[in-house]
Amino acid sequence: MKKSSKRVNSHFTSERTHHIFGLAVSRESKEDSQSETRARKSCFRAKATRGMMLTVVLPLLLLAVVPAQSKKSKLSAYNIVDVTLSGLSSGAYFAVQFHVAFSKVVNGTAAFAGGPFYCAESNLEYATSKCMATTLGGPDTSTLVALTNTDYGLDYIDNPAEMHNDRVYLFSGKDDTVVDPNVVHALQSYYMSFVKSGNVVADYNVPAEHCMPTIDYGEACSTLASPYIGNCNFDGAGQALKFLYPNANLVRSEPIAANLFAFDQTSYFSSSTASIGDVGYIYVPNACKEGAACHLHVSFHGCEQNLDKIGSAYAEHSGFNAWAEKSNIIVVYPYVKVSSLYPYNPKGCWDWWSYTGVDYGVKTGVQPRFVRAIISALGVPEQQ
Repeated sequence: MKKSSKRVNSHFTSERTHHIFGLAVSRESKEDSQSETRARKSCFRAKATRGMMLTVVLPLLLLAVVPAQSKKSKLSAYNIVDVTLSGLSSGAYFAVQFHVAFSKVVNGTAAFAGGPFYCAESNLEYATSKCMATTLGGPDTSTLVALTNTDYGLDYIDNPAEMHNDRVYLFSGKDDTVVDPNVVHALQSYYMSFVKSGNVVADYNVPAEHCMPTIDYGEACSTLASPYIGNCNFDGAGQALKFLYPNANLVRSEPIAANLFAFDQTSYFSSSTASIGDVGYIYVPNACKEGAACHLHVSFHGCEQNLDKIGSAYAEHSGFNAWAEKSNIIVVYPYVKVSSLYPYNPKGCWDWWSYTGVDYGVKTGVQPRFVRAIISALGVPEQQ
C-alpha cells in the first residue's frame, strides 16, 4: 500500500543509431532560427534548441486500422485509490518522465523499451546515440541521477524520495534492434538509485523485437513492423500489472467493448504547439462506474501508434483492458498526434527529446501538464 501522502481516496547498428523509436534524424537538420532555452541552474544541462527539423524514415507496414469512435465523451471523476503508468518506446520514456516529475501522485511504472529520465538531455545526438543505440556509451546514469536531484532542488519535479516505495516493471525484447537493451539496463540502474531493493524487476529474455508484447495479437514477435504490438505468446500488460499491484486479486477476462470509449482531450490543454490529439481513449469497468474503489492506470503509446497511424489499436489491443474489467482498473490512453510543421513530430511520438520545449519532462512541460489534468479530472485532484 502506498504511503498516505500519495494515496488518493475520493469520488471524484549505424542505421539503428539514427532512429528514435522509428524516427530517423537527419544529420543535415538545421536549428530553428528561434532557439528557446529554459533557466536551468544545473551544471549538467546545456541550453537546448527548439524546433529541430527531422527527416523521418520508418520501415513499418500498416496491419489494421481500427476507426476511432466518432462520439467523444467527457471524463468523469471516480473513486481512485492509486495511480500507475506504462508506456512503449517514446511512451515508456514519457511514463518515466511523468513518474519522476509527479512522484507524489504516481505509485509505479511499467516501461517497455525505454530509458532513464532526461536521457536525451534535449540533444538529438544523445537521443539517437546514447538513448537508443549506445555508440556514445549509453545513458550516463550517475549524471541523470544527479540531474534528477538538481531538478528537485529547483522545484521542477517532486521529491525523488517519493519513489522509494514505488514499484517498477521493465521490459526489453531480446531481439530489439531499435532500443539497445543496455538502455533499459541503464533505466533499471537509474530507478534503483531511488526505489527500494526488490521493487524494480525486469524481463530481458523474451525473443521480441521492438513492440508491446501480447499473447496473441499483432505482428510476429520477431518482426519490426506496425502496429508495434507483437504476437509474442507473452502477456506484457499482465506481467506489468501483476507486479504493480501485488496485493490486488487481478483477474484476466474478456473486455467489454462498450466500456472502452473515446473522450475529448481538448479540455485538458490549450497550446497549439503541443502535438496533442483531440481524442483519447479510456476503459472503465462496470464496478468503477458504480462507485467502487478502483485503480487508475495510464498507458502511453509509442511512435507510429497514434490514431493517425493505426486507429485505436493500441487502446484496444495492448493487453491492459483484459485485466481491467474484473480487477477494477480504469485504463486511460492519452494520445498525441502527427505534427508536420511546428512542432515537428511527423510520427506522433511523445516528447522525450524537447520538440515541445526544454521543459518537456518536468512539471511545467505542456504534455506533462496535459496528462496531469486528465488524472485530476478522473478523481485525483492537484495537491496543494
